[in-house]
Amino acid sequence: MKRRKVKRVLKYTLIVILILLIITIWPSLFYKAEKNDNPMPAYYKKGVYHLHSVFSDGTGDLRKITGAASSRNLDFVILTDHGRPNIPCVKATAYYDHVLLIGGSEFSLNCGHLAAAGFSIPGYIFPPEPQEAINDVIADKGVCFISHPYDRIAWTDWDVKDFTGIEVLSAASCAGKLSIFQFLAFLARYPFNHNYALLKTLHYPEKNIAKWNEINRRGKYYGIYALDAHAKLPVTKKIRFHFPSYKAMFEILTVYVKVDEEFSQEAGHAESSIILSLKKGHFFNVIEAIAPANGFEASFTGEDGNIIEMGDSSDAEAGVIKITLPFTFATDILVKRNGGLYKKIPGNTKKEVNLEVNQPGVYYIEVYVAKNSFKKLPWILTNPFFLNVKYPGEPQNLEEDEIELKKLLVDRKNFFKAEPNSSSEGTLSYDVGKADELITKLKFHLQKEPGKEDFWSCLAHRENFDFSGFAGMVFEAKSNERLRFWVELRTTGSEGEKWYSHSFLCGREWKRIHIPFDRFHLVYGLREKPEISKINSIFFTINNGIAYPGTEGALELKSIGLY
Repeated sequence: MKRRKVKRVLKYTLIVILILLIITIWPSLFYKAEKNDNPMPAYYKKGVYHLHSVFSDGTGDLRKITGAASSRNLDFVILTDHGRPNIPCVKATAYYDHVLLIGGSEFSLNCGHLAAAGFSIPGYIFPPEPQEAINDVIADKGVCFISHPYDRIAWTDWDVKDFTGIEVLSAASCAGKLSIFQFLAFLARYPFNHNYALLKTLHYPEKNIAKWNEINRRGKYYGIYALDAHAKLPVTKKIRFHFPSYKAMFEILTVYVKVDEEFSQEAGHAESSIILSLKKGHFFNVIEAIAPANGFEASFTGEDGNIIEMGDSSDAEAGVIKITLPFTFATDILVKRNGGLYKKIPGNTKKEVNLEVNQPGVYYIEVYVAKNSFKKLPWILTNPFFLNVKYPGEPQNLEEDEIELKKLLVDRKNFFKAEPNSSSEGTLSYDVGKADELITKLKFHLQKEPGKEDFWSCLAHRENFDFSGFAGMVFEAKSNERLRFWVELRTTGSEGEKWYSHSFLCGREWKRIHIPFDRFHLVYGLREKPEISKINSIFFTINNGIAYPGTEGALELKSIGLY
């Protein structure tokens, strides 16, 4: 009797599971993207951004990735393998299968991840400090976007500036927030319709877009749709599925970039064309699995007659936003101003919409497919038009020559000692400058020790100091080539000894550098001001955190002190 009862319960349980499976899978059998047969205008290039290959933690090689991109008629892919930088990835920029592969890197920084492209490989490792990494990429005419700002690895330093923008929608981030039941539903749907399964993992990125609106109140920043594709689904440390595939992911989120000229057959020149447009914000984002957006266009014509593209600024605050929508299906159009709703046009079937605006602000457009199963997802998201936007003046940073040296620290030849690891070299010498300044010189050659990762060469001074009353360190530096070095401070307190550092960049000409104490960070950790009344040592260091084995040269320092 008891066994019969168990069988009955098991039978009904299996029936319920089967019914739930059918309910879950059934809609995926009938879902199709909306049809759009419009040709892609020659001045637009369609591609995907943020993916990983075998150069880091992805599963595909370059041919597999570009082959998948070619099958989806993409013009470019932006590869962002992990590293600061990932050298093989950056060197991979080339045409494969008629697809332009742009090699970049995703930097792991003290405050999160930053994806960058369009830079040349420096002779040093990019620093872990976010602002310094941003500065290096932008100075080299590259672009950098803050990755998955509210993911498991969230971005924490919103004081940074001058980056290109943020990922406003990340496929991987959305997937990472699925409940166990949503995850199981995804697994059930994927074999039947991967587009439907992947679309069901997406949601409106409310928090990301709110942050995007917030940072656009203090500067011009662009939003981008990111795949963060790895072509794998880790279940445990040892078990992983090799899906969603690159091809499936390339059907989900795309970026349409408006270029100034047709692609050159030379990959480096074509890369520069894409990077320049990204830098200007001349692109819009599309959830491709809802529908291709070929033919969509948006521009602003000011009352002065001047026309600007998405991402551009206009001195006019009145004019017309022109939206071109040559589609056979109805759309819901939301025009946002400073993050709030400015105008909603539901059920639009017009091929062209002209919207008059008469207020200054940051305007962008969200387009939804009105009768699609995913009508609540932002099918198209443009970058903003910045109309007569006056940003409040930022506090002026002190110029290096305006920093007043209040206390000279190094006033004798025996202040520092050279301390390399056993396989590296570090030689200390001194010179006198034209103004009788003492010049301290560290000649170095870095080398790994067998079986050890760390290597270094440094100038070290161990003495207790109280730097209370001072804002930071100031000094002049130059090197035989463009390299980064550390200033390191160690403190003694109730928690024991703590190590702090901040990097600086110098080259062949003397450069005056100042580093506020509140910009220091724990070594390989978060930003934290040292307890400056309890300094026990000072170092100027080059090591494996910022340089490669075999790096050699000389660092020269003078006028080292406090301001």
